[in-house]
Amino acid sequence: MEKFLLFLSILFTVPAAYKVSASSGSIELDDFSFNKIINAFSASLVKFDVAFPYGDKHDAFVAVAKEATDVSELVVAEVGVKDYGEKDNEQLARKYGATKENFPVVKLFLKGNEEPITFDDSQGFTTDQLRRFVRQNTGIYLSLPGCIRDLDMLAIEFMKSAKEERSNVLKKVEVSLKELAKENANTGKIYKTIMEKILEKGDEFVKSENQRIKKVMSGKLSDEKKQEMGHRLNILQSFQLHEVQYKDEL
Repeated sequence: MEKFLLFLSILFTVPAAYKVSASSGSIELDDFSFNKIINAFSASLVKFDVAFPYGDKHDAFVAVAKEATDVSELVVAEVGVKDYGEKDNEQLARKYGATKENFPVVKLFLKGNEEPITFDDSQGFTTDQLRRFVRQNTGIYLSLPGCIRDLDMLAIEFMKSAKEERSNVLKKVEVSLKELAKENANTGKIYKTIMEKILEKGDEFVKSENQRIKKVMSGKLSDEKKQEMGHRLNILQSFQLHEVQYKDEL
């Protein structure tokens, strides 16, 4: 609702070209509305692409846009570039290094920062990678596969707590585990194990475990095992969100 009201307030101060795409849930931006929208939100995930995009990459971006509808700090938007007529938005796209030769290009704009962060799609242009990109650079919570929201919140609380208070957060996790559905029980235990390891070895365990899992995933694994390791990596990220300085502004 908060984001919707902000949309409405901006709608009456931006030229008519500004609109929310009914099919994707993202905002369609142009030369006139771009700065207005970017400066109104804490974080803006923007895709520069052809005027009428389609395909797997566009579908992945659309999925993130729909998921972020209720995330007031984040706006998801698109700049459609036409290669005919007056070539609408071509100059705007070029300003950020986006051309028809490298479309789609995704940039993350953070309020107060002059330069945006570029999404590296070398690991895949997927919904999961886009979510991870936003989380890593903003601390804004977007769910990842294998994660449980309530436990993610406790992971963040655990890492932000003083060391002498962390045992109390671990107890909260143990209570939550008793309430989890059977299909989530094993996943829930991963959060508990990570917390116990941190209490034993210190915060550096998160980094070393992250590196260990990535090394394991670089080897030959079955699809099932690779998915399992991917979920562990996603859960570990929840223990790192507190490190993102930007989140303190949210």
